[in-house]
Amino acid sequence: MRPTLSGVTLVERDVLVERLGAVSAAARRGAGSLVAVAGEAGVGKTSLVREFFGSEQAVWGFCEPLSTPRPLGPFQDIARQIWPAEQDFDVDDMRERLLAWVRRTPTPLVVEDAHWIDDASADVLRFIGRRIDTSAGLLVVTYRDEVDGDHPLRRVLGDLASAAGVTRVTVPPLTRAGVAEMVSETEIDAAEAYRLTNGNAFLVSQLLLAPDGRVAASTRDAVAARVARLSPSARGVVELLSVIAGRVGAELLGADWSRLDEPVVAGLLRVDGAVVEFRHELVRLAVEQALTPGQRQDLHADVVRRMVAQGDIAPATIAYHARHAHELELAFTSQRAAAERAVALGAHREAAEHYHQAAADGAGLASQTELARLWLAASQEAYLVGRDEQALATAQRAVELCPLQEPLLRGEALWWLSRVTPADAESHRLALAAVEILEPLGPSPDLAAALAHLGTNRMLARDLTAGIALSRQAVDLASEVGDQASLTCALQALGSGLTITGQDPSCAHLWRAVQVAKEAGLDGELGRAYANLISAAGEARLYDASMAAIPEALDFYVARDLDGHASYAHSWYARCLFEQGRWSEAARWVTEALARLVEPRAITGIVAWSIQGRLRARRGDPQVWEPLDEAKRIADISGSLQRLTPVMAARAEARWLAGVRDDGASGLRQAYELAVERSNAWSIGELGLWMWRHQLIDAVPAAAAEPYRLQVDADPVGAGRAWTELGCPYEAADAWCDSDDAVVVRDALDRFTELGARPGRLRAARKLRELGVRSIPRGPRVSTAATPDGLTAREQEVRTWIVAGHTDAEIAAGLHLSIRTVGHHVSAVLRKTGARSRRELRRRTS
Repeated sequence: MRPTLSGVTLVERDVLVERLGAVSAAARRGAGSLVAVAGEAGVGKTSLVREFFGSEQAVWGFCEPLSTPRPLGPFQDIARQIWPAEQDFDVDDMRERLLAWVRRTPTPLVVEDAHWIDDASADVLRFIGRRIDTSAGLLVVTYRDEVDGDHPLRRVLGDLASAAGVTRVTVPPLTRAGVAEMVSETEIDAAEAYRLTNGNAFLVSQLLLAPDGRVAASTRDAVAARVARLSPSARGVVELLSVIAGRVGAELLGADWSRLDEPVVAGLLRVDGAVVEFRHELVRLAVEQALTPGQRQDLHADVVRRMVAQGDIAPATIAYHARHAHELELAFTSQRAAAERAVALGAHREAAEHYHQAAADGAGLASQTELARLWLAASQEAYLVGRDEQALATAQRAVELCPLQEPLLRGEALWWLSRVTPADAESHRLALAAVEILEPLGPSPDLAAALAHLGTNRMLARDLTAGIALSRQAVDLASEVGDQASLTCALQALGSGLTITGQDPSCAHLWRAVQVAKEAGLDGELGRAYANLISAAGEARLYDASMAAIPEALDFYVARDLDGHASYAHSWYARCLFEQGRWSEAARWVTEALARLVEPRAITGIVAWSIQGRLRARRGDPQVWEPLDEAKRIADISGSLQRLTPVMAARAEARWLAGVRDDGASGLRQAYELAVERSNAWSIGELGLWMWRHQLIDAVPAAAAEPYRLQVDADPVGAGRAWTELGCPYEAADAWCDSDDAVVVRDALDRFTELGARPGRLRAARKLRELGVRSIPRGPRVSTAATPDGLTAREQEVRTWIVAGHTDAEIAAGLHLSIRTVGHHVSAVLRKTGARSRRELRRRTS
């Protein structure tokens, strides 16, 4: 046991302090680090960090438990200390300024209580965490370890899982011996103390502070006993502070600052310069929960009066206290101001919450038009952060409230509702209604936006003829009225349609959309433009074009921390790799894409789940249907051809490979008929092939994409040739397997073997036997086939040596093989794992 600089006793923390010291020393040598310090409430995270820094200067920022957190709250605290003359940085400015600061300044930063972090601060944290390893910076983040998977901090930590500059430190509860050490100089029974506290350092400290060394029945009793011993004036200050989450400045307390001595001496409060806070959040909660409802309302009203008089308090904070004080008009106006400020700061999750609350509070206080605008803004912000259900519900409220005499607002609300409506038919009806309202009003940015969305709607539904025509109109109108956002949106829809139909194989229109968005600084539209370029080219089997765009897109997504778009790009890269037979690489990219899907958008989830299920089916692996069922669940919500085609084709293929007949009632027939109705060549071909194989049709229309049409028309050699030219080895082998030429079928057997497609290989071997071939090469052993990359036992051994950094000569000596043999094994390992070099293989494995 040792006393700390703050007077608190640290027990069983020497190892953790030494670990923090090693990380700090490495940072001073240029290997910066973000240290995530986790543990339960009261375990001693803050005490550990304070003890570690001691008298060393550090810049602290604090997250607070408001119903809607302060946008950039902890980093605004830090910025005020670093740049006291400046304030109200937005997300981009904040992260760039802080990154530059940690690169040139060794002073550590601390973000306290990040379990209350806001989304904008989480973005800054992610941005710095990805780059801090190349600096001399040290950023320590403390948080409670109960944050769930949807929490912004959990997403950040997941994204930084493989980052070089991230260190995780978990502060465990005290052991029985540690608790015994803390109570050793009291009359408290050590076993009983451990039973009551389960090793929580804060709760043990409460036992030590109880009168006469008696064991308190609960923390609330211990705190209440200490509060009761205060003078009435000191108790009043403590109760006032209990309704304010976080740190409180001297200016807010005014003359009451002089009454802090008693509660500080009693161990309830801690003064840090010109701010005061409870020593622990559990103490604050204990005091607050002991208040009567009337006391709580009066105290919040007192806080509101002080904050309004002070004049520089964030509107979100005033709204919080005004609501609890039942001052509804002030709560409403402050909530609306907080939403507008959050938007300006780029804190879209907080903006969505503030707009939602302002709209709810505004009933009876605001006009119908104002409420409609608030609900519309709430929907747009919710959509940006992936809250699809909330975006839909709030958009519906906005449409319901739009006055008939406000056609511009009603038109905007309708086309926006169309965008967030997942069902294709209803989305189309709403988009048409928006155009019908806005068109009679003449050319305008609103009409350009509605037309661009209507074209996008038809493109997403793969009604490409209509989508192309509407998008051309939108491009012309957006150019006429000078609306760059609508122009970018319309170019994406137009370019996607032309690329998928083969009219624009160079993807010129999609690249133009990227350029317009760049020049106009439209980051959101630029993210979508890259996504449409990657997916449209991929769907048209223009793999070179799709994959060429991915590095540039991913660089942009990482630079802006647009992880939703990055997940989409990962999914489509996986699909391109999968269709080109690079299955090991595809599997890794699918895994990474799915790991990013906290709140997956429909198409992102569908692409990733479909590829995972299809890959398992083609390899003959188990658990085929879990991802395919998840993909279908998402696709069924939409009913859109774009979403239905990959799912229904994957499910039909999985049944066929398993020897199960599809009677069409699964949705395959409905999707195929929709593809024929929309004249979508690739969907007609892919779905038609499976309709034919399940004996549901005898032929496919001439509109089907050529490789599929040739295969169904009994030209397997021609189909295989077409697939080979496109770069799709599995599809080529699949077509060749329908041939009656043993030489062609043997080529299919070899291709299936190379890919590790066990069901396909069995089918080819069976066909060869039917053709009278008796000498059929045996396939890979079961043990080899069961490995993730299809490596033999010897290849797995060689892979281990490669990863360890050995040369061919060293591997040969260690395994008693010739260098030439080792070279063959190395080539096989690189080919099967999809690694382009030894270095890449080592990087993937590290």
